[in-house]
Amino acid sequence: MGRVKYSVVIPLYNKAEYIQRTIKSALKQNFQDFEVIVVDDGSTDDSQEQAQQAASDKVRIIPQENQGTAAARNTGIQHACGEYIAFLDADDEWGPHYLETIDRLTEAYPQSDIFVTAYRIAMGGGKYNYSSQLTPAQGCLDSYWMTFQYPYDFVWTSAVTIRKTAILKAGCFKPGEKIGQDLDLWARVARGNPKVAYSSRMCVTYNRMAGQNARSREKIACAAAFLKDLEEELENTAHTREELEMIQYKYDLKMTVYVFTCILAGEKTRARNVYAAWRGKRTARTRLLRAGLKAAMMMPGGVNRLLYQVRLKVF
Repeated sequence: MGRVKYSVVIPLYNKAEYIQRTIKSALKQNFQDFEVIVVDDGSTDDSQEQAQQAASDKVRIIPQENQGTAAARNTGIQHACGEYIAFLDADDEWGPHYLETIDRLTEAYPQSDIFVTAYRIAMGGGKYNYSSQLTPAQGCLDSYWMTFQYPYDFVWTSAVTIRKTAILKAGCFKPGEKIGQDLDLWARVARGNPKVAYSSRMCVTYNRMAGQNARSREKIACAAAFLKDLEEELENTAHTREELEMIQYKYDLKMTVYVFTCILAGEKTRARNVYAAWRGKRTARTRLLRAGLKAAMMMPGGVNRLLYQVRLKVF
């Protein structure tokens, strides 16, 4: 395929039930200067066949042996002809105005490498939660690190498009990372250019309850690479006080989930070791989180599992 402005990269693994809908949502864009690259990462169901049924002349399907989501995305980036890489997970959906909205952002804010829209989270049972919608409705934030203050991830995979040269400079996704490999890449891109162009237009649906995802596959939520990024940024003296506070805030949240899922998995020794390795400033909020985790270590497993399930349904 010749040059296009956007390459849509879809990593695919055992999502036969959803992939046709996802591809069709990409093909129905109002803005049409794009290609779609579906990387089938060794699916053991009929995902690849389902993808082929939805394909058009804009779609390339690349099969490979199972290597994980990060490697599948890297394969898509390697084969991409576009100036920008738009990521879309195989069970999520774009509204027809997604790339149109992104294109307005790339034209209006060429100083940024990261471009995002708002999105909704399908929680199941017809319930939706929503990412932050800022005022003004379109703009360019100076600091990626300050986006940590918003509920959900402001820069989120199926609602983000990134300049390809910035991805290559940052080193692409880290193979082997099972959780948080996307957050790790965004952080490394932001080290080179922290600006984030955004639109508050709701363009994407994140189907959080759709089949197997990282939340359900991995018992322990260890976003190791991203946690390391945050620890390094906490030592970065170039950050403002406000940025450091937001980095600490995000780090505390990720450490809380890491320790708590260790407890849920029955690995209390690992939980205690992670707890002891907690980095950064001890704020009142951090002390409260740590106290809660100490209490969780002494609670019956059933109580902790119930609390975690309630949390997943609410947020």
